[in-house]
Amino acid sequence: MEERRRYIRIPEKLQIFYEIIPTEQRGEYITRDISQAGISFLVHDFIPKDSCLKIKLTFRTSFTFEALSRLVWIRERSYNGDYEVGVEFINMPQEAKTYLIDCIKTHIVHY
Repeated sequence: MEERRRYIRIPEKLQIFYEIIPTEQRGEYITRDISQAGISFLVHDFIPKDSCLKIKLTFRTSFTFEALSRLVWIRERSYNGDYEVGVEFINMPQEAKTYLIDCIKTHIVHY
């Protein structure tokens, strides 16, 4: 099977807050993995594909950023009814992009 990802994903458990725009449906969870292009995380409720989400990520270093993202895929987890989602960043600050790249490089060097 051919790998479709353009960017390296690293397993990273970060606090994430999200708001589905324009519904104002909100949630808080922990990420599963992250790349410079997007993240995957769990949610309790179904979110339609292509939904726009405003997300806020907080790193262990207390670095925080907000970004707009688009829901690319969603899968129901059969054992508990939660959903795993994947979003791609569509608008994020340059400072956040640089920070993410540095985090990924550091992770690769240490693992």
